[in-house]
Amino acid sequence: METGVARLVSDPLLGRVLVADVDGEIAGVAVMSWVFSLEHGGRSVWLDELYVLPEHRGHGVGTALLRAACARASADGAVAMDLEVEAGHERAFDLYARLGFTRHERQRWFLRLPLDASSSLPLQFAPRTLDGGCLCGAIRYRITALAEDVTHCHCTLCRRSTGAPFVTWLTVPTTAITFTKGTPAERRSTPHAVRTFCEQCGTALTFREGGRPRSVDVTAGSLDAPERIVPREHTFVASKVSWLLLGDDLPRYAEANPTERDCE
Repeated sequence: METGVARLVSDPLLGRVLVADVDGEIAGVAVMSWVFSLEHGGRSVWLDELYVLPEHRGHGVGTALLRAACARASADGAVAMDLEVEAGHERAFDLYARLGFTRHERQRWFLRLPLDASSSLPLQFAPRTLDGGCLCGAIRYRITALAEDVTHCHCTLCRRSTGAPFVTWLTVPTTAITFTKGTPAERRSTPHAVRTFCEQCGTALTFREGGRPRSVDVTAGSLDAPERIVPREHTFVASKVSWLLLGDDLPRYAEANPTERDCE
């Protein structure tokens, strides 16, 4: 269990750990992990643990933790929360019923699987809602869809447009991004592509090209929480600066990813 909690704390893409504080002391914890549920039709959260220290029980700590867990899961794009109650803990039934949970009449079975060391599939879960904006705050945006792709681009145009060795882009449908404050300026960087940026501070924001009219690429660095997405590849590495050493095992393409497609 200690290893699992450490993983959750270090990587918010795996889940969340919420801590209840009473007078500067830990009174309880709620531990959640992300799953994709066919039953609920989307990304949901499994409540692994809701625990309140005995001396703090009966004072609303559990209720506050559960409400906070539901709010956090909803803000991160979960459509449902599932949990189980172990035998001997039936006193928790009333808490879950009060907050609107429905009891399933089923039994849960499990099998511990050996870890396949050869597996290198990256975790692609990402929050359904992401917020971001420019450095000075004049431009703010919100994304309301899962990223179709997340790419480290090393092309010369991306380098020069940002002044960085490479740019990390997340690709989402054009209908999924809304500018909630301000309107970014536009610049046609090539005959087939348009980049947007903040006219006041210069922060690079988006990239659109004619060949993918239903897609927009958003700079990961302009997200409020860029650690909540997971890069999948490097593109245009033929243009990579020679002193930049890549230490990850992500796929690398000399030019564009040949399987790149427009959002549906």
